[in-house]
Amino acid sequence: MRQSSADTTFSARRIAKRFHTLSRRQAEVCCLVASRLNTSEIAQCLSISQRTVEKHLENIFEKLGVRSRQQLRYRLGVQLPTTSWHIAR
Repeated sequence: MRQSSADTTFSARRIAKRFHTLSRRQAEVCCLVASRLNTSEIAQCLSISQRTVEKHLENIFEKLGVRSRQQLRYRLGVQLPTTSWHIAR
């Protein structure tokens, strides 16, 4: 389930307060990465180009000292869903 834009804005504000070095737009990108949106989906959601999203991610990774979206989600404190894997018999 995707977050609504209202939820994204609220979460982005919390992220911006927690990580003071991030701009408001970078915090919005973080929020959408935490929601597991891909680059194309983030670009569409924020009405920006995919290249702009990639540049925001480069800057976010540098500021927060991470190298991947997975590390970013971990740094943001996003819990992975607890799912149990079952093998069909």
